[in-house]
Amino acid sequence: VVPLTVLTVFLGQFHFLAMAPSAPSARSAPSARSARALPLLVGFAACTACGFVIPRPPVSTWAPHRARVSGSRDAPGTPVSRQSFIAGSQLLLPFAASIVTGLLGVEAVKQLNEGSALKDLIKKYTNITVVDAPDGMPANPPTDGVYWYIKDPDVYRRVLVQGDLGLGESYMDGQWESNDLEAFVFEMLKLEGVKKDLGLLGLPLLSSAIVGSVSWLLFPTNLSASGAKQNIAKHYDISMKLYEQMLGPTMQYSGAYYHAPDMTLEQAQIAKMRLVAEKLDLKPGMKVLELGCGFGALADLMATEYGVEVTGVTLSEDQHTYAKKHFKNPLVDIRLQDYRSMTGQKFDRIYSVGIFEHIGRNCYETYFEKCQELLKDDGIMVIHSIGFCRSGQWNHGGWMNSYIFPGAELPTMSHFTQNFQEKWHLEDWQSFGVSYAKTLRAWKDNLNNWKGLEEFDERFRRMWEYYLMCCAASFQARRTKLWQLVYTKYPSKRQDDCHHIRQPLPRAEAATATRWNREIT
Repeated sequence: VVPLTVLTVFLGQFHFLAMAPSAPSARSAPSARSARALPLLVGFAACTACGFVIPRPPVSTWAPHRARVSGSRDAPGTPVSRQSFIAGSQLLLPFAASIVTGLLGVEAVKQLNEGSALKDLIKKYTNITVVDAPDGMPANPPTDGVYWYIKDPDVYRRVLVQGDLGLGESYMDGQWESNDLEAFVFEMLKLEGVKKDLGLLGLPLLSSAIVGSVSWLLFPTNLSASGAKQNIAKHYDISMKLYEQMLGPTMQYSGAYYHAPDMTLEQAQIAKMRLVAEKLDLKPGMKVLELGCGFGALADLMATEYGVEVTGVTLSEDQHTYAKKHFKNPLVDIRLQDYRSMTGQKFDRIYSVGIFEHIGRNCYETYFEKCQELLKDDGIMVIHSIGFCRSGQWNHGGWMNSYIFPGAELPTMSHFTQNFQEKWHLEDWQSFGVSYAKTLRAWKDNLNNWKGLEEFDERFRRMWEYYLMCCAASFQARRTKLWQLVYTKYPSKRQDDCHHIRQPLPRAEAATATRWNREIT
């Protein structure tokens, strides 16, 4: 600790001297920028790698940006406790030195770069036109391209130092606009694989990612039932009024199934619900378990249309209350309970829609083992989950985890090939992520420019719309996926494959006979 502290302070002082005022220039040569920033960035990266740099103060990920919503459990603006990455008085000295060095690093990027490196990257790899616009976006912006209107040049520093966190927070703060927010994010996603072009100026981004990953490895919040419940409450228990307006009558907060042209959101959501039900091959009288039952609509549909008994569990108090009130059904039992505490009962079918993203990669084995315990030997299990295209550790310091889904992690395909999968037989794997992009756009349209939701302040509205459009862009780019996986147990007592999942559909009769439309005998 002591040698690192000395090194940190020394590098900070060295950088301070190197940054002494000099003749101003519109743009320093790249080699000069790199040479002058090198001592600072090396110190910054070294401190971060050892776990001493905090990219921002450990304040609430939600409450400071929450509007004054009547009836909310917490007082508006009340900080929510969050485990700090720094623990113990013995780390105060290196922590302080790291903060000083980090602040110098931020200033270095601001002074040395002035946005030129980021602008060059955007120009090279995207179709974005960057416009320095102190007065903001024009009243009638062009529609024949993607424009990024920079109202405050500090945006460049925030993006270079904090990546997607800085981009999202600066949008919430009103520092930039775009004529097409979804298209802008779609274009910016192209930069994910080319950050190396930033050279040494990319080290702060790497440092932020390391902190976000390592902090979760050291202090995960999903292992206990109380920690998992807190993570869920920060997103799902904020306002029933918001969710009712955004989701519509089906109250489905997961990707719909737009399998035909010109479908409405309600039609596509009901199609998704029936798709899950059909893959489960339900029969009257079966006992079914839904893990993460949401607002209760899917459990009600299965009980009503298929005559099965459904037990649903959720950690959201608002979802539990809503389901009990709006989807009363003698065949449905909705419980406020952690799925890991389910014991003593066997089910014919088990399914989950939208819970797997909240399980956490460190709990996937626990999830599959619990399902193995609760599912009958001849049963069927369905998982409906968002997936991710990129491997590597999940960065919990990113914007989405910090403001929208604390503790959430998306699985990749490789996570479904781990050793615990040896107890399962994969029957089917379907992907339809572009349907989720359409779902998100419909949700944004349902907000109707926040009419009837005036209690939410401007910063919350910008945050929420940014969340929806970021996700839509990611699904449209196939960066994030929407998967449905069907499993049976291994070994199994089932006598055949699950042919019901993909029944071949008869083609409309052709005008003339062919070898394919003749009757097979």
